[in-house]
Amino acid sequence: MASPIDEGTTVSTAYSSKDIDILSETIDINIDKGFTQANYDVTYEIYSAKEGYRIPLVFEVFDSVGDKTDKSFVVKVDGQVVPVLNNYDYESQSKSLPAYYDPETDTAVQFNNSAKYFEINLSEGNHVINVQYSAHPIIDRSHWTNQYIYQYSLKPAKTWKSFGDLTINLKIADELKYLETNLGKPVGGKITTESKWYFDRIPKDVLEISYHPLPSFWIQGLINVDGRVVFLGLIVLFGFMHYRLLRSSREKRSKKANVILWLGIVIVPFLALMITMFRIEFIDWLLGEHASKYHGYIVFIVIFCYPLALPVYLVIMILCNSHIKRLFPNDSIVDAKKLEPKN
Repeated sequence: MASPIDEGTTVSTAYSSKDIDILSETIDINIDKGFTQANYDVTYEIYSAKEGYRIPLVFEVFDSVGDKTDKSFVVKVDGQVVPVLNNYDYESQSKSLPAYYDPETDTAVQFNNSAKYFEINLSEGNHVINVQYSAHPIIDRSHWTNQYIYQYSLKPAKTWKSFGDLTINLKIADELKYLETNLGKPVGGKITTESKWYFDRIPKDVLEISYHPLPSFWIQGLINVDGRVVFLGLIVLFGFMHYRLLRSSREKRSKKANVILWLGIVIVPFLALMITMFRIEFIDWLLGEHASKYHGYIVFIVIFCYPLALPVYLVIMILCNSHIKRLFPNDSIVDAKKLEPKN
């Protein structure tokens, strides 16, 4: 079975050149309705102590699964759009940016091939760098409903020459009932459709915003009923109907008694398993767009369980048939005309 985790867009703050100071970072996150896409607008206020041709920032923002992200990754420096370059390799660059080292492990940071960067001649003084892009969430399908998770790594900020302050503005176009975050309490103390956080230090290595819509009370009740209980209940129900029909046919000395016996033996377990299988599909339909539908190959319920259920049900019905025959011993097929009295 495939992994229940659908990897989304890798998102992180920038790796900074040691030639600049990052005075502040403002992250505006706008999450669309349904939680399936977020638009990031990140602004860095920086100070360059000298003029020179250098690579101020490198971004590791990429989608690790397929081609489902918006290709527009826009960088503006002081309001002007600058070309975005890919496949940065610090070993082959000779202009300004040295290797980055993880401060925790003191090992060189290896950028992904999709890492984005830009080269520009910055003048001495303050500058504003703005980055805009779209991202998709990690989707955890291990429950009956999807859990959507957006993560933003702040770990690269530990490599900065300096860290000023961080502001996060979060805008949600969906209900807040199922929203969770590790950002703590926002300004104002309560998360709303537009919330703000302010930090003067790195709060977490990874910021996380998740959304996990839960089933309603009634749907959860259907989920809580074990599939084996459903199957046994159906077998009892359909088996009782089969028994009553067989008994009625024996009592009426019907020619179809044996047909009813064997046809029911074949159909009842199959029907009970099919309904048990489609119960899962029915619950997914009730859950709607957020149903994870992560149940493996549910058709195996029928394929593997039918050969096990059939012999058991066959034995039970053969015993029931023998019991019915003892109740109606004269159950041979009799020509009704022969039973009429002779004049």
